[in-house]
Amino acid sequence: MSISCLKSNFVLAWVADMLHLMLQALLASLPVHFLFLLGYYLRRKGTIDQSDARVMTHLAMDVGYPCLVFYNIVKNIGGQGDGRLSSPDFVFSAMGCGFLEMVIGVGVAYAVAKLIHLKVGSGLRTFVVSTGLQNYVFFAIPVLQILSLGADDPSLGVLFVHNVGCELFVWTLAIFLLSGRREDLKFRAMIRGPLIAVVASLSVVWLGWAPHIAHPTLMRSLELIGGLATPLPLILCGCSIYDMTRNQSWDYRVMSAGLMTRLLILPVMILLLAWALPIDPLIKRIMVIQGSIPSAVVTVMLARRFGGIPELGTQIVISTTVCCIITFPLWLVLGHLLITPMLSL
Repeated sequence: MSISCLKSNFVLAWVADMLHLMLQALLASLPVHFLFLLGYYLRRKGTIDQSDARVMTHLAMDVGYPCLVFYNIVKNIGGQGDGRLSSPDFVFSAMGCGFLEMVIGVGVAYAVAKLIHLKVGSGLRTFVVSTGLQNYVFFAIPVLQILSLGADDPSLGVLFVHNVGCELFVWTLAIFLLSGRREDLKFRAMIRGPLIAVVASLSVVWLGWAPHIAHPTLMRSLELIGGLATPLPLILCGCSIYDMTRNQSWDYRVMSAGLMTRLLILPVMILLLAWALPIDPLIKRIMVIQGSIPSAVVTVMLARRFGGIPELGTQIVISTTVCCIITFPLWLVLGHLLITPMLSL
């Protein structure tokens, strides 16, 4: 066989692998967008009203999410699970990376806001928070569930530990950035079911109780109840997007700047950080996903509560959520090729 023929076969095989990876990455995000659309439709039709949304939120965040957190952390370090979560160094590295991602996010967003001449009072604070904070929970969880590398893949447990750093930033510095008032800091707002579940599960690990707690019946029950934590929040995000779009005006200059920052500049920066940091590949995997996803819906609610401009945040959240269906697979494949395995061939 000639050298040119071998080269041609190699190129064809490489292209086939890339297309396969792109398809996997695209299929991982499609269910998320489908549930967004379902929530949007159900809210528009009046099937889900405000009282329904409150009940669904409590079920998801106060019941389902803590069970999902506890199940994944205990499962992945108990018995035949992955023992890396039992290391305090690993845990604090994951939390620190979550916090650092958001520091970088708001720092870059602030620089872009100054470039487009936003000022305090005209949207600078809202732009910085809405663009700088990624949808670290409701987008990342289902994507990781779909991209699971196997039954013993501990990535979801690592995500929940990582997100403690994100929560710490959101309920302290993000609120301070929005309001500018120290008295608005909401550290106590962190003390909710998910954080309690992280602390409880890590305590079980560090005390050596995991093999005794991880009884099959209990774990199956937690897994079943934890199933509420994925579809309900995504449907509720779709409901929120519908509420936000009513009577919405669009500032295409700000929206374009938000899109470029959240879906182009920040993915490059976070992926470079994941590549450069001497951390476990599991944490790198979480960072690649976190750097590739759209803005967090919660930023609009924070802007409404703490003196921001929610209409501006709405534009950024909706535009990045829609457009990431194109950019997310690209960054995921790039992370897979250059940083750490994200997808299975």
